[in-house]
Amino acid sequence: MYEEESISSFVFSNEGDQQTFHHQWRVEGQLHECSTCRSSIDADEPPSQHWLRRGEQLQPQLTKQQQAVLDIIEARQLETFFFCDESAQQKLDDFLAETCSSAVPELLRWMFHNGTQCLEFHVACYVLVQNQVHICQSGTVLVQHHYDIEECVSVVYELLTQRIQNYLRSSHDVGLDECSITRIRVQLKRKRAESDTMNLTSLPLPLQLSQATSGHSGTSESDLASLRAAYVKHQRECNGYFPPNMRVNLYGLQQCQTTKELYVVPYHISETLQQRPNKNFLILNDIMGQFQRLHELHTPIGPIRSRSRPYTCRRCRAQFKQRSRLHIHQQLRCGQDFSLDSIHPDIVEVYEQCLPVSRSASQYTCYGATRPKTVIRKGQFVPIECDWRRKSSVQVQHGPCVVISNAQLSSPCKYL
Repeated sequence: MYEEESISSFVFSNEGDQQTFHHQWRVEGQLHECSTCRSSIDADEPPSQHWLRRGEQLQPQLTKQQQAVLDIIEARQLETFFFCDESAQQKLDDFLAETCSSAVPELLRWMFHNGTQCLEFHVACYVLVQNQVHICQSGTVLVQHHYDIEECVSVVYELLTQRIQNYLRSSHDVGLDECSITRIRVQLKRKRAESDTMNLTSLPLPLQLSQATSGHSGTSESDLASLRAAYVKHQRECNGYFPPNMRVNLYGLQQCQTTKELYVVPYHISETLQQRPNKNFLILNDIMGQFQRLHELHTPIGPIRSRSRPYTCRRCRAQFKQRSRLHIHQQLRCGQDFSLDSIHPDIVEVYEQCLPVSRSASQYTCYGATRPKTVIRKGQFVPIECDWRRKSSVQVQHGPCVVISNAQLSSPCKYL
């Protein structure tokens, strides 16, 4: 059911020689301060210093080990990943919810590194109920901006949960507490930039901003190229300090780590000449904080707030606080492309020599499937070497295997 969202505001306050930025929201008349969106700079510094310092703390940098694993994923062109945990039995809500709220979004953010322009993915859950394994698979979602990842996964999770609940009630007359999920499969496909000289003006905006910043640029290509070169030069050489004669207003994008909402903040505000108002541009960066392009804003925009009335899907009448969530829901065709199938009792799926992909955000183990699955019948012998050896090269010779069957396994990975 739709509930009205809290009203957010983003405030700059000056106290003495300090300027402080903080995020607030009001719920039922009470004012709340965000603990993650707060920074202070000297009062005479430009607002860009807020975001440059916060970016150094929040930007998702890869460690050498993570980069090495990503190199293996790219060299082997891995597109199938499993999250496994046998302790999740009888705790479907914990495993599915926690994986979709943290582990899957982090995996997709990781896949946006190394020049990924966009990606598409779908999620499949292996549901064990009454000694029978069912596969509930979502439709495919296209993610065109890294800021859209959390919302895309969240909408997929909600539709998956609804589909599983409806099936359990209608076919088994049981609830979620009487089944378990010990495997979640994520299938994804990355689209990389074809060259370093690709047309960056075609890169999309985050969904939360696409409606608020609609319209075509009124700036010529030559003027935009000159502005882009000036921005890159002064950003690199002056670290966010721009000359007074750079008569444009620049804005940046920030995301609240608590509420995940996006907001537009001032980056460089120039004095306005009466006969020629300043143009406004939004700075767009990739997931590593590297500059991509400037997007012209016809009017400065503030925080993206929910309206008093919900957005309603015309097909299924589902209601949403944000237009962006409705867009993802409609891309998934209200869940019509979701499927639910059963694994034959005598069939076992074996994914051999998987690559361990461990990430700090999730307590559940993640594996990348380096080889196509093997389908066997119970009792059939399949020799598998499962000694994972850490090598500096990108060749994966051995590794654990993920086994999926109707049997209750003692470990998420079976070592033979």
